[in-house]
Amino acid sequence: MSKGITINEERGLADFEKLSKERKKEVIDFIAYLKAKEELEATKEILEDKDFLLSIMKGDEDFKEGRFKKWSEVKENV
Repeated sequence: MSKGITINEERGLADFEKLSKERKKEVIDFIAYLKAKEELEATKEILEDKDFLLSIMKGDEDFKEGRFKKWSEVKENV
């Protein structure tokens, strides 16, 4: 992380502390909105990638059919 970003984060946190309780709630609500929006965009990106989506579906089917290895078995060979 660059120094500029760290300074901005520190300033943002300092500014946040100076806000009223009502404004802090608005900031927290906005952060929750941005987080949900980012997660939705990531999900949409996955759903639009047909090859990746098919890979996920195949993995799910493999798991349902018992075609998987336990992590304890795999980590021994890593």
